[in-house]
Amino acid sequence: MVTLDEPVYPHLQELESLKVLSRNTGPDSESQPFLLQPATKKITLRHLLSHSNGIDYEYNPMVTEWRKSKGDEPKPDFHPTREYKSPESKLDTEVITTPLLFEPGEGWLYGASIEWTQCLVVRLTNQPFTKYVNENIFNPLGMTSSTYTPQNDVEIASRILKMVRRDGERLLSVNYPLKELISSVPDLSNLFVDLISQSSRLLKKEHVDLLFTPQFALESPARRYIHQDTENYAAPAGIPATMKEAPVNHSLAALVVEEELPLSGMPKGTVTWNGMPNLIWAMHKEKGLAMIFATQVLPVDDEKTIGLAMAFFKEAWSTFG
Repeated sequence: MVTLDEPVYPHLQELESLKVLSRNTGPDSESQPFLLQPATKKITLRHLLSHSNGIDYEYNPMVTEWRKSKGDEPKPDFHPTREYKSPESKLDTEVITTPLLFEPGEGWLYGASIEWTQCLVVRLTNQPFTKYVNENIFNPLGMTSSTYTPQNDVEIASRILKMVRRDGERLLSVNYPLKELISSVPDLSNLFVDLISQSSRLLKKEHVDLLFTPQFALESPARRYIHQDTENYAAPAGIPATMKEAPVNHSLAALVVEEELPLSGMPKGTVTWNGMPNLIWAMHKEKGLAMIFATQVLPVDDEKTIGLAMAFFKEAWSTFG
C-alpha cells in the first residue's frame, strides 16, 4: 500500500540515491559546468503520476551534455522491470545513474515516470504488470484487443494495422517492432466510457476525480514548467505557435485544459494526451464526452494528420460539447 504523498522509496529504493543535476552559474562554471547535488525533497506517487519528479531518459540533451563534459560514454537507458519481482529481489542501484533534472515537485517533464509507476505496481501487487492489467482493467471492461505483449498473441498481432510514414505525397510502409501496449478504438472507447460514467467499474469516485483535477498550484514552479514546455503536447492539443504561455495544467492522468484551446476547441476541464502513431484522446467528465482520433501515420505530429485532427476535434466539441 502507498498513498499519494508519502515517499515511494520503500518500494522503489533505486530512486532514493538519485541526485539533482543543474548548470553551474558560479565563478568556476567554465571548469565545472554542471553541479550534482543531493535532492532535498522526496519522490512521491503524486510526483510520478503528474510527471513532476525530475526523472528523464539518458537522451535528454542536458544529461548528454553533462556526460560529455565528464568524458563519459553515453549510457543505455535504464528501464525498471515490468515482470514479477519478489519484495526481496531488488534492482542494482549502481545501474541507475541518470540524475534528476530538478527537485521532485519543482518542475514538469514527460520522462520515465510511467516505467517507474509500472515497477511500483509490480512491487506492490507481487505479480507481473501484464497480469495485473489484464485482470483489473482489460478483462473487466471487455478490452479483448488490448495487450502489453502483442508479440505473444498471434490473433491480436494478425489484426494490427500496419504503420506508414509520409514521404512527400507518398505513404511508405514502416516495419515497427511488436512491443508495448496495443489496443483498438472500441477498446479505448470502453475505457473512456467507464471513466466518464457516473459509476466507474475500475476506480472509486475520489480516484476518478483525480484524473481530472489539476495538480499544480497557480504560482508553482511545476505549473510554470508545463506552461512553457509545449513540445510534447502543443500540436495534438491545439495550441498555436504564437501562444507563448499555454493554458494547461496536469492531473494524475494527463494534460488538463484551463481555457478553451483555439485550434482544437477543447473546452476548459478537458483531459487529453497523445501517442504514437498520431493517436489523440480527450475526455470531459462534466460534459460526459470522450473523443478519439486515431491513425497509423508517422511521423508524430505530421502536419497533415494534425490538421485533420484539429478539424475533427473543433467540429466535434462545437456539435456535442
